Amino acid sequence: MGGHRMETLSDVELSRQLRERDPEAHAFVFREGERVVRSASYRILRSNDSVDDVVQRVFEELWSHPERYIPTRGPLLQYLAMQGRSRSIDLVRSEISRTRRESAHQAARDSTSAVLDQTGELSSWLECLPMGEREAITLAYLGQLTYKEVALQLELPPGTVKSRIRKGLTRLRSEASSEEHDRIVRLLVEP
Repeated sequence: MGGHRMETLSDVELSRQLRERDPEAHAFVFREGERVVRSASYRILRSNDSVDDVVQRVFEELWSHPERYIPTRGPLLQYLAMQGRSRSIDLVRSEISRTRRESAHQAARDSTSAVLDQTGELSSWLECLPMGEREAITLAYLGQLTYKEVALQLELPPGTVKSRIRKGLTRLRSEASSEEHDRIVRLLVEP
């Protein structure tokens, strides 16, 4: 980088170097900023493994999109601290959301188990379905989830869930007599 030492660069000059993809500038920013990002992240996460992930994400983002740092809005280290804090909050929110989804899924499974225990007939009809169709129908009807919620629970595209439900219900309809089919529908729909 010529005769300039990185330590003497202003944030504006350093930002320019980052945008030009100068490896020396990137190394300097990481050396100077890692501690700041780690500290901001640790205050929220209290887990070194999670903090490592946040540090990696923040610097990957800076390497990929150096133009997002705008020196006129504040110092680079402050920007990195804010990014570390934001990514940490995102991680906490994501974990809370995942925990809620898992809890809802478990509650649906528990509810489903109770219903299936009471209605051995429904259980035997659902058992004849392939696993994917059975899971989708069980969560949608007995778990009282929308197809979008079922898709989230099963980590599948919504279209796949719709297809599995439709195929499973069609299979039940074709294998059951009309009287049995009506009884199955009542068991699935009635609480």
